[in-house]
Amino acid sequence: MKAVHLSFLLCAAGLSLAAQAAPGTLTRAADLKAKPFVDAATLTQLPEQTKVDILGNEGGWSQIKSPQGQTGWVRLLHVRPDSASSGNALSSLGTLGNVARTGSTGATATTGAKGISKDDLAQAAPSPQEVKRLTQYASNRQSAEQHARSNRLQKRNMAYLDPADGKRN
Repeated sequence: MKAVHLSFLLCAAGLSLAAQAAPGTLTRAADLKAKPFVDAATLTQLPEQTKVDILGNEGGWSQIKSPQGQTGWVRLLHVRPDSASSGNALSSLGTLGNVARTGSTGATATTGAKGISKDDLAQAAPSPQEVKRLTQYASNRQSAEQHARSNRLQKRNMAYLDPADGKRN
């Protein structure tokens, strides 16, 4: 009798996971990571246009299942749902609940180069005025040690750069 209950629970869990998966496509080649971190172990590389199942999202990462059955994480911006209606009813109800409770869907997308085009990068030029302005943020050993003392930071031995030649002391 226990075996029947266990089989039923395993099938129900499998159906639940399958119901939550949404079809998607990789918009570019991507590393499939073991965990949702840049420095996590890479399980495999997936080529652009790979069809995947999107299992969920966490921060800037999507958990996916590859066509080969491997489960892992890719950057959220590297995967696109195959259709706007690909979400399931449970997910849609959750989103609706978020909107009613907080006024937000809970979805967030970020990019590191927002507003910078390839032309902007191609025409980029050094700006001595901006470099000069950055010098106001420069620090030396004495000011760094004073800051550490005043904030009760623990001392660690680090090599400092010599501002004259950029070499470590």
